[in-house]
Amino acid sequence: MSVVYNKTPLLRQFFQNSVAKSSATASVTATPQFFVKYECLQPSGSFKSRGIGNLILKSAMNINKIGQKTPQVFASSGGNAGFAAATACQRLSLPCTVVVPTATKQRMVEKIKSTGANVIINGAHWKEADMFLKNSIMNKIDTNHIEPIYVHPFDNPLIWEGHATMVDEIMDSLNDQNIPINKVKGIVCSVGGGGLYNGIIQGLQKYNLADKIPIVGVETKGCHVFNTSLKLNKQIEFSKITSIATSLGTANISKKTFEYAQKYKTRSVVIEDKNVIETCLKYTQDYNMVVEPACGASIHLAYHTDILEKSLGHKLNSDDIILVIACGGSSNTTHDLESLLLNMKADEKQNLDSSSSTIPNFIDTENTQHFPIDISA
Repeated sequence: MSVVYNKTPLLRQFFQNSVAKSSATASVTATPQFFVKYECLQPSGSFKSRGIGNLILKSAMNINKIGQKTPQVFASSGGNAGFAAATACQRLSLPCTVVVPTATKQRMVEKIKSTGANVIINGAHWKEADMFLKNSIMNKIDTNHIEPIYVHPFDNPLIWEGHATMVDEIMDSLNDQNIPINKVKGIVCSVGGGGLYNGIIQGLQKYNLADKIPIVGVETKGCHVFNTSLKLNKQIEFSKITSIATSLGTANISKKTFEYAQKYKTRSVVIEDKNVIETCLKYTQDYNMVVEPACGASIHLAYHTDILEKSLGHKLNSDDIILVIACGGSSNTTHDLESLLLNMKADEKQNLDSSSSTIPNFIDTENTQHFPIDISA
């Protein structure tokens, strides 16, 4: 087992499904079996410990092997990626600087600081924080003695390589439980910039399964750049993120994510913020575990098999297995989720006819023009 990430369990979970509950003739056996990969048990509380830990570990090993300079880590993040970098550095005894935007919750800032990392708050969003890191901090490093390790939140092959280890563990777990791989009808994962998704694809490729097991990528409305890119058949960039799922709130997906999604015909689902928050609170009530919206987006499909079946294009039966990646995260408490839901309900009463005001613009990266996004479908 790696020093920077944990092997996590794949456990069968029983969800009170809305379809079975709403039908008088439906039985519990009418829904598929759900197996949840619990990435919340990683050192940083999220799957990012795998990829970011792998990037930092391998980079530091290469630098130390040469033996001429001291490795030092520099990360920009809205929260979870920075905490993963800081946690890995704590375990590896490496100096770490993390730049977070002003929107990052104080609770997350304190968690990153608790690892011993240097935390700098700058910029309104991640992209501005990243620019500050590169232009105002990393360019002042004494490169005669220090070899910087730059940590992007999701766009790096070593990050994807780390996330791919999840699939190795899934295969081992299925074998241990004598579950044939042909019973697995899909993998549900949340998509932000695409780091987790890329890792899962590469892991499936290793077992020649990438074209056999479909992935359903889930986003929340307001940061659904993956869904919009697929609909328009080209990579786009959002000029503003309006979703409360800040861990998914990146303005663009990686080039490799778009390529994989087209190649393997990945499904895409967009969920309303309010529905995701309600799912997070329901999951906490059902299983006494707190999940943040970025994770709850995927879990939402386990509670709503009708959405899952629509995305896959066929019905699921009791012999079918769906894998749900519970990606984890450390940015929310139950109180946070309850407060968000109350605020949303209050806003609904005041703005029943103003939903268009929350529709973000996107940037055509080829022509650098701004267009409104149609999120009606």
